[in-house]
Amino acid sequence: MHEEIREAFEQIHATEQMKQSVSKYLLQNRRKTAKRTHAFLLRPLVSACVILMVCIGVGNWYFFEMPVSYVSVDVNPSIEIILNRRNRVTSAESRNKDGERVLKNVHLEGMDYLEAVELLVECEAMQDYLTKDAELTFTVASANAEEILAGLQNSEVTVHYQGMCRSADLDTVTSAHQCGMSLGKYQIYQLLSEYGAGLTADDCKNIPMCHLRLLLAQYEDGKKGTVNYDEIKKLEVGCGHEGGGHHHSQNHH
Repeated sequence: MHEEIREAFEQIHATEQMKQSVSKYLLQNRRKTAKRTHAFLLRPLVSACVILMVCIGVGNWYFFEMPVSYVSVDVNPSIEIILNRRNRVTSAESRNKDGERVLKNVHLEGMDYLEAVELLVECEAMQDYLTKDAELTFTVASANAEEILAGLQNSEVTVHYQGMCRSADLDTVTSAHQCGMSLGKYQIYQLLSEYGAGLTADDCKNIPMCHLRLLLAQYEDGKKGTVNYDEIKKLEVGCGHEGGGHHHSQNHH
């Protein structure tokens, strides 16, 4: 019986095609196993690369794009310069029509904030508003406000145009924008509200900065009561700063 079985197996001969099929099958199995092993080994590397890319992107935004400081430049044009952690400009935004006119041909992105402010104030479009009685005001909202204010107070344009530098809380930035005002105008609106001037946010939006500052000075000197309708209308016109009137400063370089 055993001899018959052995003889039967000895008569089985693998053909060349069978051999090739078996070899192909074994080779495909080895390749699949290698691919699975390769993929398994690469998976942690791919994950690490993704995490690295995310970290680089977040870090780039954190240091170069994330807004941390706001510098409001107000004459009658109201313009806000937004700064990153390196005090460089990430964007500049107009807060009224006169601001749009000034920013039309001025590009400040990427500049140091002092260079940007000097370029903005000295540009041809801004000169139309810097009349003899203009009130150039810089308002800074930042955790680093002291350093930024110190730079502005000593800048050439602040000294030359007798600009005023103020600080504001970062919390007021959103409120100012919701009211459609720059940070600088909104701060004066807040101060006038504390004095009981009775002005609305819309009133202050239409009043040139020079008149708002003059009105605030009057309240600081003891003025009482609310501002009536006729006074508001007088405040809204008459200084030559609104509408881009071409009144050049007598204090130019």
